[in-house]
Amino acid sequence: MKKAMLLLLLVAGASSACASAQAKGPADRPELQVPPPPPRTIDPMPAPEAPTPEPVNDQPSSSSPPAVSRPRPTATRDSPPRTEPKPPETTPVVEAPAPPPAAVPPAPQLRTPGSASGPEAAKQVRDSLDRAHKALNSVNFQRLTNPQKGQYNNAKLMLQLAEDQFKASNFDLARENADKANRIATELQGR
Repeated sequence: MKKAMLLLLLVAGASSACASAQAKGPADRPELQVPPPPPRTIDPMPAPEAPTPEPVNDQPSSSSPPAVSRPRPTATRDSPPRTEPKPPETTPVVEAPAPPPAAVPPAPQLRTPGSASGPEAAKQVRDSLDRAHKALNSVNFQRLTNPQKGQYNNAKLMLQLAEDQFKASNFDLARENADKANRIATELQGR
């Protein structure tokens, strides 16, 4: 009985909700008037002045001319062979060789504002490399676990990379890699 009552109540509620709702039509609004486009005045561009080309000195030709690939014409058997007239021989004009350009000094090496350069930077990096070598040599490799041995090998590689960068006068990267190797070696000593 309760189920029937509940069902009747639901049907009555649903039918009353649909009965009272009505769809409203669109509101009447006035049409928008599109204004005409403004008049356009286009000013002609002034004619660009043709720059006069600067004369270029003759470049010495290289000993081997660049290879140019050209498709070969296909010859037919019916056509007679072509004979091209030889151009008249001209004597080449020999010019005096131009003097070699003045030697340009190499540009100075660029460095970040906070980085040292020269002998004091080399001494600082060498000290950092020595500290890393001492720390790495004091680690007992036999007592390390396999992951620790991998870290030890990584530290050795970083130290070798730092040495190579030091030889190339790349002091910032050399110091950075030496410090990383030193940190790894110090952690391995503490374990």
